[in-house]
Amino acid sequence: MSYGATHTLARDTTIAVVSAGYADGYHRASSGSGVPLRQVAGGGHGFVHGRKVPVLGRVTMDLTMFDVTDLGADTVSVGDWVELFGPNIAVDDAAAAAGTISYELLTSLGKRYHRHYVSPHG
Repeated sequence: MSYGATHTLARDTTIAVVSAGYADGYHRASSGSGVPLRQVAGGGHGFVHGRKVPVLGRVTMDLTMFDVTDLGADTVSVGDWVELFGPNIAVDDAAAAAGTISYELLTSLGKRYHRHYVSPHG
């Protein structure tokens, strides 16, 4: 599955395809593949409908796949949001999964989406 068929599925799997990839700053190494700065185990996760879900295959330029099978049938729908880092996945954890640091992850963010800055004082 994905570039180089790096992941083989062992069960019937529901896959969420997310329109974010390394062109957006979500590092390829988040897939647990590639060449991270330090050894990482397992790769990255997303967060959807109250649960962490693992990255499947390699993060591509424009897309990332997540295994949402354990969320249950018909739980995930087209248009649902998947958090890559934020309140439920700390940026430090997302960076560690990619074998880097949070500063590199944040400065890698692309320009293909809308940014909304929130003041800590409301």
